Amino acid sequence: MKLLSPLLFAGLILGGVSAQFYDDFSVEMVEDDDVEMGFTEITDGPLPCNGYPEFRKLPLNQAFYLGAHNAGSHVFDKPCQGSQTRDISQMLEDGIRYLDINLCKDRGKVVICSEFDSTPSSLYFTDVLESIFTFSRDNVEQILILNLKSENVDQAVETKDLEDLIDERCKVHTELTPGTSEFVKKECPFVEVFVAGKNRWPSLGKVVNYDPEMSQWVGDGEVVGVRTKLHISIADSIVSTPNYKTSYFSPAFWRSIHKGNKVESLADFKKTLGQLCRVPAGGIGLEAYVSDSCSAELNQRIANPSFIEDALVSRSGCNLNDSPLNTFISFISVDNYELELPYLKELEARMMDLNFEKWSGNYKPIQPSKLLKEKKEITRDEL
Repeated sequence: MKLLSPLLFAGLILGGVSAQFYDDFSVEMVEDDDVEMGFTEITDGPLPCNGYPEFRKLPLNQAFYLGAHNAGSHVFDKPCQGSQTRDISQMLEDGIRYLDINLCKDRGKVVICSEFDSTPSSLYFTDVLESIFTFSRDNVEQILILNLKSENVDQAVETKDLEDLIDERCKVHTELTPGTSEFVKKECPFVEVFVAGKNRWPSLGKVVNYDPEMSQWVGDGEVVGVRTKLHISIADSIVSTPNYKTSYFSPAFWRSIHKGNKVESLADFKKTLGQLCRVPAGGIGLEAYVSDSCSAELNQRIANPSFIEDALVSRSGCNLNDSPLNTFISFISVDNYELELPYLKELEARMMDLNFEKWSGNYKPIQPSKLLKEKKEITRDEL
């Protein structure tokens, strides 16, 4: 009898085996009392649960995600129209899991649009979806958060338009994905839908069907079916189509720094963040940019690691180390994320650990950034 070994797999992951080793690990059968053990699933991409399989039991709404403000704006050639330089595919490959996308209608088509001056681009929403679905098929057990909005535009998009386009691209990719049932409209298997008031938020592992503790027979561990999911939220700026019931949109699980607040300076950002952190009401989106402005310099200062660290732990900011258990940071969304990607990835690891501890009922201070500490030591040595 051949039995897959979930304990072996879990031990490798929880024991700190590197991503490279996991990537290269292939089927290896181990003899033990006449029972051959091993696992068949081979993964070339990121580790399960956005790289954190050890936190698979954490609810989707209490995890932490790396985000890009105005994703898709790389197509604009003016600073006041866009805030990212990399395309959607590269963002996802870089580890971005929260995509903030501004849309509008232009000549009957839904396109990426500037949230600063309503300029429409040549990048269609279907192009964005194509990149997302392609990544979702090629990289298993990941969770992507799409936040769709239609702010400061001449013609806002409607819910039905968006869902029709999601269905259009989803049908193509569902049919290309082995192990999926026949596509049905408004039932895209790539979209994880949460109905407020009817069910609890699912865990990361449940969303992507990842559970190394479950006994599996040879063949059950093959990568088939949809194994990466999208959580789609829409802002108030998206127009609700009259007499139309949506199928794909879930409520945002975070409180926005910019909703109802005018953030025009570093002081505004820290003050608003501090106010949100003092209310034990769930997740907070760390949207590290100014409101309704095109100050690239100011946005870079807000996204600076030293400022972010201070805003998170100082008494004049979030004071996160003395915040209620039910107060946590859901994501960080910045302009030109690639400028500080090493720090952002380190922040992701620290916040996932902190959010898991809070969910478990434990008070634990956030660990200070080792990258900033190393920078200070290097400067002191040079002097």
